[in-house]
Amino acid sequence: MATGVLVRAWWLGARIVCRAHTKIALLQACRSVVALGVLATVIAPSHATHLSDAVLDGPTIMAEQVRRHQQFPYVFEAQTMVLVDESGQRQVRRVHRYMRVESDQTVKFLMVFVDPDEIRGVALLAVRSPNGDVRNRIYLPAFGAEMKRPTGNGRTGAFLGTDFAVEDLTVELASEFTYLLTGERIIEDTNYYLVDAYPRKAAIGKTTSYGLRRHLIRKDNFMITQTDFYDRNLRYIKRLSYHDLHRVYGATWRANMLVMNHDRNSHTTLLKIDRRVYSKDYVPPELFEPAYLIANRHIKNAAVGALESAQP
Repeated sequence: MATGVLVRAWWLGARIVCRAHTKIALLQACRSVVALGVLATVIAPSHATHLSDAVLDGPTIMAEQVRRHQQFPYVFEAQTMVLVDESGQRQVRRVHRYMRVESDQTVKFLMVFVDPDEIRGVALLAVRSPNGDVRNRIYLPAFGAEMKRPTGNGRTGAFLGTDFAVEDLTVELASEFTYLLTGERIIEDTNYYLVDAYPRKAAIGKTTSYGLRRHLIRKDNFMITQTDFYDRNLRYIKRLSYHDLHRVYGATWRANMLVMNHDRNSHTTLLKIDRRVYSKDYVPPELFEPAYLIANRHIKNAAVGALESAQP
């Protein structure tokens, strides 16, 4: 399905079906959790030079992108996600995303299902350490007081049934990648840089399984509006595009809609941010503790009853 058609379909129908209570198995439902927390932010040195003082090359462009659009340390988002398969069938979920960046650059995020009722309280807790290691666990209220390790491919594959991998959701360490300015584009009267991101040897298999990510970056505001993902053999996998761009403050912009098209799987994930709050009051540190989730303190009326056909 073309991105433009899918975006129009969102406005026409997604809000109507958002609250539809389709009976599904818990595992199928929890497959949606990871896609909702895209954190495709780059952590770069804080001493990035201003463009007026530097030659425009790949590292300089990416440093300016970070300087203008660096992720806030405390973020809460209410999100709606639509999964669309090859036949056009849609599944709609509502989630809350909580993200917190500690002073040592440890990144924590928590995704909690809010709707439909049968998966209410299902959550993904993920932590990325400063060295790039990612630890993630899923809490399934219907299966008791324990955190489970997600199944499936957590890197370049369709993680938990979405079109995102865990590494798509975590902060990118600029020191582990080589950035090359490979060209420029003009699309619908807008000028873009084309920057390729290649992992350094130490990052392959540790912080990334991609052989290449190709960023399309606007020249006027240095916003990444599209990223193409390639495997280690440089074969194309999927495309992430950013829509409904808004200025947050000053030179900082955010996208309120993201679309990931997975060409290999003929599957699409659309993500709409309905509400965004930058405040540490919304992301207290205890929220990211497993014991907090197991006690069902992260949400009221979690779906703790047994389901008909679900496997952990």
